[in-house]
Amino acid sequence: MQSKKRILLIDDSQTQLLMLQISLEKMGFEVLNAADGLEGVSRAFADQPDLIISDIMMPELNGYQLCRLLKNDKKTAHIPIILLTSLDQPQDRFWGIRAGADQYIVKNSDLSDLKKTITLLLKKTISKPGADIKDKTPSKKSTDWQSIRSNVNHLLDKLLFESTLSGEARQLANFIHVQDDLLSAFSALVSSLIEYSCLCLCLSDSRGQKYYVDLKQPLSKKILDKSIKNLFMRIGASDKKEGTEPVFFSGSEKTDERVTEKICSELIVPLDIHNDCIGHLAFFSTKQEAFQQKSEDIIRLLAQDFSMVFQLMLLYAETKELAITDGLTKLYNKRYFLEIFEKEFERAKRFKLDLCIILMDIDHFKSVNDTYGHLQGDSVLKEVAAIVRKSIRKIDFPARYGGEEFIIIAPNTKLDEMIEMAERIRKRTESHAFQSGKTPLKITLSLGVAGFHGELGDPFALIKMADDALYLAKDSGRNQVCIGNDLE
Repeated sequence: MQSKKRILLIDDSQTQLLMLQISLEKMGFEVLNAADGLEGVSRAFADQPDLIISDIMMPELNGYQLCRLLKNDKKTAHIPIILLTSLDQPQDRFWGIRAGADQYIVKNSDLSDLKKTITLLLKKTISKPGADIKDKTPSKKSTDWQSIRSNVNHLLDKLLFESTLSGEARQLANFIHVQDDLLSAFSALVSSLIEYSCLCLCLSDSRGQKYYVDLKQPLSKKILDKSIKNLFMRIGASDKKEGTEPVFFSGSEKTDERVTEKICSELIVPLDIHNDCIGHLAFFSTKQEAFQQKSEDIIRLLAQDFSMVFQLMLLYAETKELAITDGLTKLYNKRYFLEIFEKEFERAKRFKLDLCIILMDIDHFKSVNDTYGHLQGDSVLKEVAAIVRKSIRKIDFPARYGGEEFIIIAPNTKLDEMIEMAERIRKRTESHAFQSGKTPLKITLSLGVAGFHGELGDPFALIKMADDALYLAKDSGRNQVCIGNDLE
């Protein structure tokens, strides 16, 4: 014979208790009573009921506190809780659900809603694997009043810690526009909470996978690369390109090939926003079993609180990049080029440094559009931009200057070095097989180079020098590099 389901009623009103007990017993339930919140917690631990119905307004321990306390303990977290109350304001329902209540029902003389809810919750509980298996181990600690108060204090401490971490996340959100400052502040916070040898922050956005590394102790590059490779295999980041270098946090230790210590412990947690994973947070340590349960709990809280902060950081960076980047070629746009050019010009002028530019134009580009269409023309522009990116240094600044014109700033660069760069771009373009529907297209460039050594008064005079050289290259037969007047 199937045993009756036990329901624990918690209410400081004897009249309410008696009325509900009679109704529930008529429905075939075994009913347990508790006259206040403290007794209710004690009976929940000791008797392990199938469902709890509790009032909210009670002395010593109210219904919100009782609910959060029971849902926070593994022995009672599985028990469905209904908060039954006369409080019917939106904020009351908000607190009830946030406290962990499975249902929040306003008291009235009609118990039909309550009966339906009880039936529904019990069915859900039964349908879950292991829901009927309860811990029957007697626990004197669980029924001791002092122990209950201790559990309440423990819960309050936990909530205070969670609230503090959330506050830190809100503070760090102020740094989303300065990535280095945000990552440095995050590193300082995390290292104050747990010990680790290496932190790896993996983030995904529309531009692909990026990862940021914070070393708290030197590791060999071989060990670091192996750990990161294993991490990407674990998280299924198949879009990571070979040779992609990590971005190190400001203040991070550097790799050192003399270090022989290996990674012995790791912990990886996802960065989730709702059901969308934006990345992962990984911790590595050279110590065995470095990340115990307490550290894991902290790391999961960090991931929970900082997922949105990192998402905002990515969105800000993407928005900023869109504002300064040409949408087709992914080079910088003309507006941003002019902004950077004026700054580099003034710096070169002030410190008597070399500054050179290349202005280039695709030969016969109009005929490409007219013959093959604008889609083919766009493809040519993108491929030329890719050649430009591969042909310059990290310190150089490439931009799309006009329709089929590109321009490059090269700070602290001699004119002869700039001529070599221009020739490199010209030759690579000439030998490149541009994609086409049938046979590959052959595309050439005309390039004008100009430079100065801190003596030019007007930055736009330097651009005019390069422009004049470009037109000379076109007038001289195209597919060549010409040099503007040197005004050293």
